[in-house]
Amino acid sequence: MRPTAANLKHARRIRDAILIEIKAGTFNLAAYFPGYKFAEKHAADAGGRTFRQWAELWGELSVRDLEDSTLRIYKRHLAAYWTSAFGDDMPPAITHERILKHLARLASERLDEQTGKIIKPLSRKTQNNILIPLRGVFALICKADPLQRDPTDGIDNLKVQKAPPDPFAPAEVEIVLAAMRKRFGDDYGDYFEFAFFSGLRPSEQIALLWQDVDLRAGTIKIRRSRVLAKDKERTKTARERDVELNTRAAAVIERQRARTQLAGDHVFRNPATGRPWNDEQEQRKVWTSVLRTAGVRYRPPKECRDTSVTLALMAGANPVWVAAQHGHSVQVMMRDYARWIPHADRGANLKAVNSSIAEKNISTSTAESTAELWEKRGVVGD
Repeated sequence: MRPTAANLKHARRIRDAILIEIKAGTFNLAAYFPGYKFAEKHAADAGGRTFRQWAELWGELSVRDLEDSTLRIYKRHLAAYWTSAFGDDMPPAITHERILKHLARLASERLDEQTGKIIKPLSRKTQNNILIPLRGVFALICKADPLQRDPTDGIDNLKVQKAPPDPFAPAEVEIVLAAMRKRFGDDYGDYFEFAFFSGLRPSEQIALLWQDVDLRAGTIKIRRSRVLAKDKERTKTARERDVELNTRAAAVIERQRARTQLAGDHVFRNPATGRPWNDEQEQRKVWTSVLRTAGVRYRPPKECRDTSVTLALMAGANPVWVAAQHGHSVQVMMRDYARWIPHADRGANLKAVNSSIAEKNISTSTAESTAELWEKRGVVGD
């Protein structure tokens, strides 16, 4: 532009606007100088990363402490819900109020302007989940700039009602397994029979190797998992455990020897490809189809694990042993599965208490005389 009075006045207005934006932390170099070839280097040198650049950096640094599958999900959440809305903004421009308004929008039914379709509101659980990577990004930003306020402070997780275990009854287990074998063959039938009677997590079952199976002792060692086609040398809880196989689970292992022991490391393999299972998605499709055919009320495949827990408790197994078998804490066992324990009691607990009373010679007559003595002294009233 020619340096006329009008153009110089216009330039001053642009400069004033830029200074205001710099002070507010909302200045975007590319918006004013799109052709500046050193824009990216200048932004990095000045610490002026956009939210999208901070999110990318957080993703790079989080490889060290997050599981690959978890990080993939968090990156998808950032791209779908946060960088799409705030990607070009500087961190100071992303306020607490803006985040709350965006969450309120996501929690409401809305129209997709591009497709014309109605988008369902996010569930409370999903809203909590997508806040995790957002908090992580701002934690990184605030460490780099102590003057930056974290706009996620004060945004608490929503309360989510956790569904209790919904296991299959023994009769349902047999109906499902029979239908599975009839429609899809013994490979799938044995896969789910082992799931019902070993109680492994799906990620643990598809990662099980023959080197972790002790055929003589009838045990398996759970110390690895497989998620999204990647083997990890640790379980979900990062704790190794030994599982004693009951007769049904041990029988499956014996049948698997002929199928997979010579073929490679993994005990369970995809019968269609002969390769290890990538994840549990293919099995889930088969599972859904079989339950519909068998007329059994739908529950997700994870209920195979809950079924294993409850079958053991109802059979009278010690809850501490059951917890150890399934990789649960005793606290989780008592919180989530306590209502199945009384069914396994069969008078054993009362018998133990009565036996203890007899050993300590606490007779009924002694108890009655003690009560009378307390009443005379005025300790026991009406």
